[in-house]
Amino acid sequence: MSATGIEVRAVEKTFTLHGQGGLRLPVLRRVSLTVNAAECVVLTDPSGAGKSTLLRAVYGNYVVQAGHILVHHGDGIVDIVGAEPRLVLEIRRRSVGYVSQFLRVIPRVPTLEVVAEPLQALGVSRTMAVDRARSMLERLRIPERLWALSPVTFSGGEQQRINVARVFVVGYPILLLDEPTAALDAASREVVVELIGEARARGAAVLGAVHDAGVRAAVATRTQALADSEAT
Repeated sequence: MSATGIEVRAVEKTFTLHGQGGLRLPVLRRVSLTVNAAECVVLTDPSGAGKSTLLRAVYGNYVVQAGHILVHHGDGIVDIVGAEPRLVLEIRRRSVGYVSQFLRVIPRVPTLEVVAEPLQALGVSRTMAVDRARSMLERLRIPERLWALSPVTFSGGEQQRINVARVFVVGYPILLLDEPTAALDAASREVVVELIGEARARGAAVLGAVHDAGVRAAVATRTQALADSEAT
């Protein structure tokens, strides 16, 4: 797996709906896929098929019932399934960036600090982290007058650009993208496409869910449907 960033092997995930008498809802059925370095694999399934569930499982947010999720971390490979929480947090800090559909930040923390924080957590000096955060915010067209405000007050499109900024500012070797261009205008979508291309150029392995056909065509080196990836 030396050139592979992510390898998913026969993963199964079922949700139990306790409010509905313990009804079990299978979402992922023996899903297997790989994402190599410098590759962008885009999942093409319709809404509700489990794309976001898979991305959250790779990030360690969801516990799966079966299978393995191998990610490249440092000089080795870690199976997210069964990994200790402390190790999962370290993987998130250093190896895997996740652009979700929703911005989750501590209220009242200024936008500039929100974007700079992941770099500072890696030991980057505050001065350098803030400079890089400024550059990323400028590139994503967030007006400087907003940098001192908390992004929880922003519009949906602005919040999504903050989501993108705080992940792409780091340069993670693995990227998980859950509708990264949702709610963005055409100019902002183009910037995100450029950022994904630059990430691939430096060797990042990218796995994403992208409904926008134009964006998908621009960024995907390969597409895959979860249904087609089910192991027999």
